[in-house]
Amino acid sequence: MRFFVSFLCGLLWFSTFSFLTAEPTDFDEDLRAWQTLGFNFYEDDDWRFTGGLQTRLFDEASYLGAWLIFPTVQYKVHPNLDLGGTYLYEEIRAEAGEGFYKLHIFWLHASPHWKLNEDWTFAMRHVLGYRSIESYHDYWISRHRFSINCAVDAFGPLMNVGMGTELFYNYETDRLCENRLIPLNFCFKLGKQAKLSLYVMAQSKRFGNKDSWDTAYVFGQSVGYRF
Repeated sequence: MRFFVSFLCGLLWFSTFSFLTAEPTDFDEDLRAWQTLGFNFYEDDDWRFTGGLQTRLFDEASYLGAWLIFPTVQYKVHPNLDLGGTYLYEEIRAEAGEGFYKLHIFWLHASPHWKLNEDWTFAMRHVLGYRSIESYHDYWISRHRFSINCAVDAFGPLMNVGMGTELFYNYETDRLCENRLIPLNFCFKLGKQAKLSLYVMAQSKRFGNKDSWDTAYVFGQSVGYRF
């Protein structure tokens, strides 16, 4: 199983790198890598307490551009609806060698989800967040994620395959400011308590007052562990 997962990681990375050959100019056409480590500390029929740590490599994945932590609490108010809250602490920098600046973000989110049949599930997450940024004025933002997943049981440790997108709306500028499109996501079982997700993402943003979109490409790896 380890060899299979390692081989697939290498194959996805090579395919993504080969496809995205444009020279990066700051954000637009940059090739990035995100690594996430998540923990499910407690879960029962109603409550779930989780936490995570993420690092983001910028400029063709050559340096650490951001890191963040995000404890979360969720409550199941209905079999098809979870409500929750998250505090996110992030440090980010625009270019290699410059200092990090700090962000404090507070989220409230509603996550409806449905099982369409034995294999397919559809899920959404709607977030209202308040961003407090060092040396910058604070503002409100909302995020709206839509995803679909298909369970897989005929390919060894592969659990499911999915795709999704997430839209960001900035209430300071009154417009959509970001979209994170994930055309392909693989989730693997790593024993009884852990799982691995591998995905590719096109992260598109509109900076300042620009009407055009800039896009960076992300190869993501996420490991989740349940206590």
